[in-house]
Amino acid sequence: MPAVEIRQGIWNELVDAAEKRRRKPETLANQALRDFLQRMDDEDLLNRSARTARRASLRAADSEDAVRRYRRKNRPSG
Repeated sequence: MPAVEIRQGIWNELVDAAEKRRRKPETLANQALRDFLQRMDDEDLLNRSARTARRASLRAADSEDAVRRYRRKNRPSG
């Protein structure tokens, strides 16, 4: 496993946070990095979706109206 150097001030804050949660600082650091990477993936997906939406020929309101009409038309009888 690669060694990572963390500035002393940040490490002290991490130790304090880990103690409050009764966890090891290393465990908390790994979770924070995992969360950060997941958030980056989520942001990338949102950015790609936004670019795709901007290129779409329909506006969001038009798409929503089309979905509503489709759902009303295909609503089960009952």
